[in-house]
Amino acid sequence: MMKSNFRILFSAVVSLLLLVVLACQKDEEAPALNPDAGPSFHNIENDGYFVELSAQEAVEEQTGTWRIYTGENGRFDDVNDPKTRFYGEPGEKYVLGWELSRGSDYEASQIDVSFKPLKPVLRTMVGDTLFNNRSLWLESDKPKFGASGLWEIVEGEGGRILNEETSKGEFIGLQNQEYTLRWSLIYGYKKESLEFTFVTDTLNAFAGDDELDIVTSGDNKFHTLDAFLPAGATAQWEIIKGQSGKVYNDDNANSLFEGVADTIYSLKWTVNLDGELSVDTVDVHFRGKWGVWTDLRDNQTYRFATINGLEWMAENYNYAYHPGVGSVYYGFADRAVINGGHVVETEEDRKFYGRLYTFEAAYYGAPEGWRLPTMVEYEDMLVALGGPLYADPKIKMDGDSGLDLNYPGYLQRYSNLDSYYRNVFESQGGYGYWWTSDVDDLTGFVTCYSIMAEGDLPGSVIINQSYSMSVRYVREVTK
Repeated sequence: MMKSNFRILFSAVVSLLLLVVLACQKDEEAPALNPDAGPSFHNIENDGYFVELSAQEAVEEQTGTWRIYTGENGRFDDVNDPKTRFYGEPGEKYVLGWELSRGSDYEASQIDVSFKPLKPVLRTMVGDTLFNNRSLWLESDKPKFGASGLWEIVEGEGGRILNEETSKGEFIGLQNQEYTLRWSLIYGYKKESLEFTFVTDTLNAFAGDDELDIVTSGDNKFHTLDAFLPAGATAQWEIIKGQSGKVYNDDNANSLFEGVADTIYSLKWTVNLDGELSVDTVDVHFRGKWGVWTDLRDNQTYRFATINGLEWMAENYNYAYHPGVGSVYYGFADRAVINGGHVVETEEDRKFYGRLYTFEAAYYGAPEGWRLPTMVEYEDMLVALGGPLYADPKIKMDGDSGLDLNYPGYLQRYSNLDSYYRNVFESQGGYGYWWTSDVDDLTGFVTCYSIMAEGDLPGSVIINQSYSMSVRYVREVTK
């Protein structure tokens, strides 16, 4: 009996020892915990702000788990997937851990993940004062990578913003007020902003700069208008001067305009902002027979014709160069006598006849880019038009050349034609005389080109400098 019990006890002890040995062998064979979280990611920027993680998979009897150690508002698609996506927020830096565990054993590997911050960009540029307007087109870079945008009024009364959640908003305020606006990029819990401050002005319409010498080919003449439409406003084009013109889209600041050559059009641009109206005009001219040039010294305009390689003014010059001394209107002088014609005193007459200039005033008063012609250039022009006989009707008013020479007469100071040696105005309506640059250095006599209403053909006269004559400047072809 004792032997039997001994055998049983011995067998149990052997079994227990065998289990211990087997268990030790099993622990010795289990793979070590050796986590590998994969590469780090720095300054990532993409739609959704995510990265594809690349940890090493957990082996048998081990469990892998992703955790966020530092950083706000991050998340995993699947915390147990070593290749999961991790989502973060712009400007945030994260430390992530890939943890392996088996029973109570635990090991972790870390990586860094960071995303580029939001960087709002303003395209609207204003100084301290917003000239000629009380509204403003707002523009920024369009939000990307899933971000949204928002315009806000930070400071200032009575203003509002249209389309405030788009990159191109419209601000409308009160006149002469200071405002501070903010543009923000928003993603998740992140918000980055830029601000700017300006002062509004009064509403002033702008129809664009005058375009008085538009050179186009073909019979149909087209021009794109260049007005400004204030933010939040509506506007309307209207032709107020000129025949046969057409505005194709009368509410479009950049509408196509069609007209005919050698007609000066005036177009009115009326802006309506919250019931407040402002008006501006622009002049448009297509070159046909004439171009049109503006003298910036007084903003007078002059037609010019291109003949024989030069641009000739097609109207008598009218700039007030040393008025009363260097230049006068016909009939205006002390101790003056008028032999024929009439005093030039209406604006229409003054534009038609122009001023009479001393030679010195004519020579030195030329606007930039223009000069007195030489007599040779005048004669060459007549030859190019068929010679004096055929050129005579072409160079006079309504002639084919476009030069439109008229009969402004002249002034002789202390004239010997008058018994009292008074200043004599002579020959308006019958003669036209224009200074050239040809002056005799010894005598001071100057050559003028001339026309007559009746009688002789175009020609020249040589006179002393006691006279005041008309002026037609020339310049080299500019277009």
